[in-house]
Amino acid sequence: MHPWPKVAWVLLLTLFSDWLRTALSRDFTIKDIIYLHPSTTPYPGGFKCFTCESAVDNFDCNRWAPDMYCPRETRYCYTRHKMAAAGASVSVTKRCVALDDCLYTGCSDVYDQGHRVRGSARPDDWRQWSGFGPRS
Repeated sequence: MHPWPKVAWVLLLTLFSDWLRTALSRDFTIKDIIYLHPSTTPYPGGFKCFTCESAVDNFDCNRWAPDMYCPRETRYCYTRHKMAAAGASVSVTKRCVALDDCLYTGCSDVYDQGHRVRGSARPDDWRQWSGFGPRS
């Protein structure tokens, strides 16, 4: 008898044993659960904020900003909109902040650069839409 059928069987058995090994289940980790179920939060009461740094305008920030889970010590989504004196957008920054970082809200003039700055902070998962124009 030729040795080839025996070699073929050995190769087939090793192939099947590899398939069986890869099909075995394992315990899910926290990262797996968060990845598989995007509606879950990384900690109880977790929330997301749009995050961008010095975007050209609010539309550009909202269009490209990742929707990130905020760190546990933060409770607010902060938006800082810097405008030229004529009202054109200069830059928009959005991030997660703690209460101490968002005590200043409203508009103020930055006289050395001739710009106006508007800051706003919203609790938890309120979306960061600023009040400039429709859905801006």
